[in-house]
Amino acid sequence: MTKTPKYKKVIEQNRETITKMLSGADTVKRLNNLNWLRHEIAYNEPRILFYIPAREQLPYLDYNSMRNLGEAYDYIINNPQKTIDMTEICKVHSILCHNTYIQGGIFRTTPKILEINVNGHRMHTPDASQILSRMNEIVFKINNTEDTLNRAFNAHYDLIALQPFDDFNKRTSRLIMNWILVQGGYRPIVFNQPTDKQKYKDAIIAMASGNYKQYASYMSACMVRTQREIINLLKTSKTL
Repeated sequence: MTKTPKYKKVIEQNRETITKMLSGADTVKRLNNLNWLRHEIAYNEPRILFYIPAREQLPYLDYNSMRNLGEAYDYIINNPQKTIDMTEICKVHSILCHNTYIQGGIFRTTPKILEINVNGHRMHTPDASQILSRMNEIVFKINNTEDTLNRAFNAHYDLIALQPFDDFNKRTSRLIMNWILVQGGYRPIVFNQPTDKQKYKDAIIAMASGNYKQYASYMSACMVRTQREIINLLKTSKTL
């Protein structure tokens, strides 16, 4: 089950509330809502999740990378009906890599170790020779699983576990997750709280250890939190 009982009802109630508020909202409210999400995903989220000392930030958290995140967010928002296939996943990665040292949309050809610890050991990702077949499996699940949250949460983890690209895999996986959510009638999830830095990593570790319930519970909690922030923003938005 993708969402624990305590979140399932709340998520759907908030979803209906936001839909009603946006259906009757003026242009200013709509833009305020979308701009807030874009800002959080492009600027606050990477600073929270992957803060590193200033001298080591380039090319991870420079303004070019943040601008790329905003452009990638615009791409998924402006293409809600596109089929999410391997080409589109590579396209999102290419946008994220624009003017960086990473060659966008190209699968890695070398072994890779995911930089999170699972039970005291680093996660070893599949050999590069397996990327194409694994990507096909991920794309199949994205387009053939009924429950939207299940598709989104699994795609997020599966892309992180596979590490198909040389870098920017986590940010790609979050954007693909949010694209699935948008296509399913939900709003994107943002990880913009100081506690997310550790909890996000803990959730991935839990999933890698086979604890899907803990992983899904954290993702669902972040979704509820984001929904509530959107509702509060819509309530306070004013017409200029």
